[in-house]
Amino acid sequence: MTDVNIATSMIIDAYKDEFDMAMLISGDSDLVPPIKSIHDNFKNKRVFIAFPPKRHNSSMALIAKGSLTIGRKKLVDSQFDEEIISKTGFKLKIPATWK
Repeated sequence: MTDVNIATSMIIDAYKDEFDMAMLISGDSDLVPPIKSIHDNFKNKRVFIAFPPKRHNSSMALIAKGSLTIGRKKLVDSQFDEEIISKTGFKLKIPATWK
């Protein structure tokens, strides 16, 4: 249901005039119809796509009002430290597979 929830939120946010330009981070072509719907029904709204590494999707790139691919280095540079301690003292650790 994640795609449905994303699509619903995008349409509702467009209707409520919550954005001028939305950035969607996805490579899932199931989201082409809501993007097209936003562009068709809200002429002043733009949906821009940021593709995760190796997730470029031509059908999404064609319907979007712009796109880019997030590089692996940018993802690595944007990660939190390996261990973070919350305000309550709880330790959060990244999965070993992310290192």
